[in-house]
Amino acid sequence: MKRSRRFGAVVVAGVGALTLLAACAGTPPTTAPSPDADLSFDELVAAAKAEGSLTLYGDGSEPTMQAWTKPFTDEYGIAVNILRLPESELFQRFSQEKSAGQNLVDVYNTANRVSMDNAVENGWIAEYTPENGEFFPEEHRRDGLYYPVQNGYFMVVAYNPDLLTEDELDLIHEDPMAAAGDPVFEGRVALGPPQAAQHAAAFYYLQTDRGTNWDTLQAIADNGATVQPQSIPMLQNVIAGEYAIGIAAANTLVASQRASGAPLEFAFPVQTTGGYFNTGVVADAPHPNAARLFMEWATTPEANAHLSEINQSTPTHSKVVDNRTIIDTDWYRDPNLDNVWFEWITDEEFIEDSGATGDFLDQWSEIFGYSG
Repeated sequence: MKRSRRFGAVVVAGVGALTLLAACAGTPPTTAPSPDADLSFDELVAAAKAEGSLTLYGDGSEPTMQAWTKPFTDEYGIAVNILRLPESELFQRFSQEKSAGQNLVDVYNTANRVSMDNAVENGWIAEYTPENGEFFPEEHRRDGLYYPVQNGYFMVVAYNPDLLTEDELDLIHEDPMAAAGDPVFEGRVALGPPQAAQHAAAFYYLQTDRGTNWDTLQAIADNGATVQPQSIPMLQNVIAGEYAIGIAAANTLVASQRASGAPLEFAFPVQTTGGYFNTGVVADAPHPNAARLFMEWATTPEANAHLSEINQSTPTHSKVVDNRTIIDTDWYRDPNLDNVWFEWITDEEFIEDSGATGDFLDQWSEIFGYSG
C-alpha cells in the first residue's frame, strides 16, 4: 500500500497541538474500496470516511480510550465505538464472535500479549504495517500485525494520601507490599484478584518468588485484606476512603484517575511486572479502511504523546519526548527497571502454573478466601 510520508519526520517535544495534517482530497466514494487496494494516504482517508465509524475492543481504562481517540474523530469525522471489558472477558467475547464467524470489531487492543498472539495464530488479526510502526519497541511489537501504541504500564500499589500519616506514607514508599501486611494497615487493604487479568496473575506470581514463597501474601491476607472483583472498583473504593491501599493496579489507570482529581497516588513494589497494550487491525473487519487509518493515526508521535499526557504513561514511540507532569511531583519515584519483569508474557513456567493445569490461582484463592 502506498502511503504519504508525512508522518515519518515528526519529533514531538511536547503534548500540545495534536491536530494531524492529513486532509481528504476530493469527494469520498460512496462505496469503500477493498483494504487490499493499493491506496495512497489521501485515498485511504476517503475510503475510511466513507465507512464512517469503527469499533474498538479494549481492556484499558474506558475514559482513557475515549479521550485518546477523540482527536482521531475530530480530525477525520470517524466515530470510534469502544467496548471495554476486563482482559479475560474481552478475549473470551472476541474469540467467541470470531469462532462463530461474526465480524463485529475493527481494532483489537489488549494488555495481554498471550491473547493477542493467540488471535494472530487463529488468523483473527490482519496483516498491516503502518508508516510509523518501526518507531515502537522491537521486542514488544510483532511487525505487520500489532504494535504497542498504547504506552507501557507497570503494576503498582495505589493509596489514598488523604487517609495516611507521614509514617504510613514512609512505610508504603519503602516497600508497599510489606506495608500492606503491617498491622498498622489491618482492615485497610483491598486487592484485585489474579483471575481478572494475566498481568495481575504475573504480578502476584512475582511476589511469591514464582510460586515458591507465599509469606508476603499470607501476611496481607492475615491483615484482613479484602478482595475486589477488578482493579477499577478497587480503586473507586480507595478513592471513597473505604480502604487506604489498593494492590495490583496498572500505574496508568491510577494516574488517569488522579488526573481527574481523585485522591490517589502509587508506589512501585520492590519487584514488579510491566507490559504494553498492543493494538492491531482485525481480520475481516466490517470497517477495514477506517481500522487501517486508525492504525496510521495511532502510531503517530502526536497520538502517542497525547496518550502519555492523558494517563501519564511512558511514551513508546521513539520520537516522543517524555514530558509527563507526574515525574515532577514530590511523591513519585521511578521504578527500578532492573527489577521489572517483562518476560512473563512468554515465560512457560508462569503460563503453565497460572493456567488450567497449574495450582497457582487455586493457592492464591485459598489464602485470601476468594471464590470468584
